[in-house]
Amino acid sequence: MAKRKLIQLIVPRERGESGQSFVELALVVFILALLLAGVVEFGYMMNNYLHVFDAGREAARYVSSADPFAPGHEAEFYYVAALKAAQTIYPIPLNPADGDIFADDILVSVFSLNASGAVVDRYPSASGWSLCANYAGFTSYLTSQGISIPEAVSGSGWGSCTPGASKLSTAEVTSRLVNGAPATGAVSVEILYNYPQLLKLPVLTSVIPDPVSLYVYTVMPNSAAEPLP
Repeated sequence: MAKRKLIQLIVPRERGESGQSFVELALVVFILALLLAGVVEFGYMMNNYLHVFDAGREAARYVSSADPFAPGHEAEFYYVAALKAAQTIYPIPLNPADGDIFADDILVSVFSLNASGAVVDRYPSASGWSLCANYAGFTSYLTSQGISIPEAVSGSGWGSCTPGASKLSTAEVTSRLVNGAPATGAVSVEILYNYPQLLKLPVLTSVIPDPVSLYVYTVMPNSAAEPLP
C-alpha cells in the first residue's frame, strides 16, 4: 500500500513537469522560428539592396565618360544611364506604384563644378532626370535602337507613375567638394527602391514597414560636364 501511494504521489508531479517542459519548448521554438524568419527576411533584403547598389554604381560608371551635352543627343545620355541601371538590377523589378515614402524610380543628374568648390549648374534640373517622367521617350529610344525594354522596368505602372525627385541635394554635393580643386564635372545616379517583404509575417510587418524603402546613389566624375571658361 505504501508503495502504491508513493507512485500516486509521483505520477501527477511528473505529468506537471512534462506539461511545463512542453510550454517552455514551444516558447523556445517560437522565438527561434521568429529569429530565423528575421534572418531570412534580412538576408533577402540585403541581397536586393546589393543588386540595387551595383545597378547605380555601374550606371554612373558607364556614363562617366559620355558627353551629356552632345548636340542632338542630350536625352540619350540619360536614357543610356537608366538602361544600364535597369539591366544591372535584374532580376529585381522596380515598381513605380509601390512605397509609402517614395515610389521606385531611377534618377540621373549632371553637375558642373568650378574651381572654388561650388556647383555652377545642375542638369537637367534640381530634381534630377526621372525615368518615370521620361518613360515614353526612354522606350521610344530603345525601340529605335532595337533594344528590348529591361524586365526590371517593363511593368505597366510606368505609364501612370508619379515622378520621383532627387534626394541628393545640390547643397549636399557642394559640401563634399574640396576648395581649390580644378573645375570638373560629375554625374550621379540615384535609385529609389521599395523592398517588398518576402515572408510577410504579421509579427515582422507590424514592426518593420512593408515595403521597406531603400535608397542608393553613386557619384562619378564626368569631364564632359566641366564648366566652360
